[in-house]
Amino acid sequence: ELGEAFNIEYLTDYKELIADPNIDAVSIVTPSHTHYTLAKEFMEAGKDVLVEKPMTMDSKEAEKLVKIANDTNQILMVGHIFRHHPAVKELKHRIDQGEFGKIRLISSNRLSFGAPRKDMGVIYALAIHEVDMFCYLMDRDYPDSIHTTASYALQSDIEETAMITMNFNNIKAYAFESWLMPAYGKQRDLVVVGSEKTAKIDYLKPQELEVFDIRIAEQDYDGKTAFSVENEGSYTIPIPYAEPLKEELRHFIQCVNDRSTPISDGEIGLRAVRMAEAALESVESGRTVEF
Repeated sequence: ELGEAFNIEYLTDYKELIADPNIDAVSIVTPSHTHYTLAKEFMEAGKDVLVEKPMTMDSKEAEKLVKIANDTNQILMVGHIFRHHPAVKELKHRIDQGEFGKIRLISSNRLSFGAPRKDMGVIYALAIHEVDMFCYLMDRDYPDSIHTTASYALQSDIEETAMITMNFNNIKAYAFESWLMPAYGKQRDLVVVGSEKTAKIDYLKPQELEVFDIRIAEQDYDGKTAFSVENEGSYTIPIPYAEPLKEELRHFIQCVNDRSTPISDGEIGLRAVRMAEAALESVESGRTVEF
């Protein structure tokens, strides 16, 4: 219908794309359970691939895709879109420069109210963003551990709400995910608390980074530690607007043209799938999963 409405060429059989020598690269935005088969066939046919997150629903399949990409020398990029979010990139730069001091806490909320999905729960649908973002900001491949609790209010096998705790050398990162939360509208935010400053991102406002110049100070009184709050106010850093999805697509095209490694390559996608699996394993076992 869209193809006809906008006079865009379309196909109903992906194998026609595979057979077309004029197609250099494809973007796979199909249901997640089809990602492995499609990405595999396109790369084996010599096409570069951008595949939507989650890369696959199984880490073994994700491992195979990484190997195929390496063996065929094809570009494999995974659509972890928040790595292309202007405010996230600005925050990452300032963290790396030491502006926020020692990171003490990270928290993220991804809440909304709507009909739950039937193919996956909030861990693969939503938290896949957070597990990737937390590792990206902490400059780590994996956390030390993941502990997750979840609720199954409407379906016995599809979680509608999850709370994920990731541990990075005793620095905790918390992700609250739910599509059964009507009280806040659509909430998408990230807070990074540092020893010197705190940052907040509203993912729905890619042109803003809010900074709180506030900290906990320690004083020593006769050998005893006392705490106080030093608050120098808050301010908003304006960021040139850029649509994250467009930036993601531009990056993929650039990687295809110059044969460079994407910032969210197959290895990044594989790690996110492994962490999602660990989160679900923690829910099922009631235990913390170590990496």
